[in-house]
Amino acid sequence: MALGEAGRRRVPVFVTGRQARMFARRRGWRLAASEVGTLELVRVERWLADPVRRRVPAGVVLETWNFFEDLARGLGEGRRLPRQGAVHNGAYEKLFAGECEDWTPDERCAVRELLTAGVELWESAS
Repeated sequence: MALGEAGRRRVPVFVTGRQARMFARRRGWRLAASEVGTLELVRVERWLADPVRRRVPAGVVLETWNFFEDLARGLGEGRRLPRQGAVHNGAYEKLFAGECEDWTPDERCAVRELLTAGVELWESAS
């Protein structure tokens, strides 16, 4: 984490793995993993903007959901995500099984609410 204006914590963003490695090296850090992954946040944002006409793969939603939970914990901002209950658990289980097309209307709403809050958290931290 880095500090931004007014002491707010900021999350550094990298386009390539090389950029992340250089950032870490300059600070004397070692990355926990050598592989590079990308988060397809743009696809999730497009889906949130038009969930009826757009589709997003279950894996992309799962990775984004997990990322937002980790981000919230890492920033000490867990309160910024909705409190998760049974409806979230059901949606997550179906998502994990690749069956998000089987979400109930309540589960679909809960997922959109959580991801929308996550996007807002991300935008405030990046």
